Amino acid sequence: MLIYWRFFYVMRTYLSFLNKAGTKAQTGIIVASLAFIVAASALFPSAGITAFAGNTSAPPKQTGTPFLTLPFEAGSNMSMLSGWYYSSSGGLHNGIDYINGGVNSRGWQTFPVIASADGLACGNCSSRQGNAVWVQHKVDGATYYTYYGHLASISKDIPLGAQSRTVAVKRGQFLGWAGDTGSRGALHLHFALYNASSRALDPYSLGKLRQHYPKPLDNSPGIGWFIGE
Repeated sequence: MLIYWRFFYVMRTYLSFLNKAGTKAQTGIIVASLAFIVAASALFPSAGITAFAGNTSAPPKQTGTPFLTLPFEAGSNMSMLSGWYYSSSGGLHNGIDYINGGVNSRGWQTFPVIASADGLACGNCSSRQGNAVWVQHKVDGATYYTYYGHLASISKDIPLGAQSRTVAVKRGQFLGWAGDTGSRGALHLHFALYNASSRALDPYSLGKLRQHYPKPLDNSPGIGWFIGE
């Protein structure tokens, strides 16, 4: 399935190496750096240097058919914590964080997480943030994946641990409960959309900070990859 998160962790280790190597000769750093990049590209050919560089800016322009609905039952108590960029730091987020509660308050509550479209699902079956569900979608001949991370628990109907074991799910089907696994103390849902090349796509096709996004009050926002009524 997707390899984005694996590549992210490799690059994080690489950057940590450079920081620790600051007292060494410049030539040694350059040689070691190039060797590491070449090794990473060999291990992860579909998420190489070009794709990583692309993920540091705005998401790719939307060219496909909208097919998503919100990954929860919309309501007045639901809020968006971060958009394509983190609200706290402005750094790249590559997904959307939703909470059950106010942005300026804590004590957020759990909520049922549901499939955003029909597809094939598996739980904890690839690199992830805590407990997570992946769903593969086929839309007009194209393949996409939705990701539901930091879950407190996963539905017993979702097979765990192997990409070869999936189950068909319908839009709106229960996948699990929002939680803080992999992000202790911040109870939320990390929702992400990827194409077949493991490229992160902004579900809203905005590529901005939270304040530019619509509030999650309607199950059919009619923007970006979300279908309208």
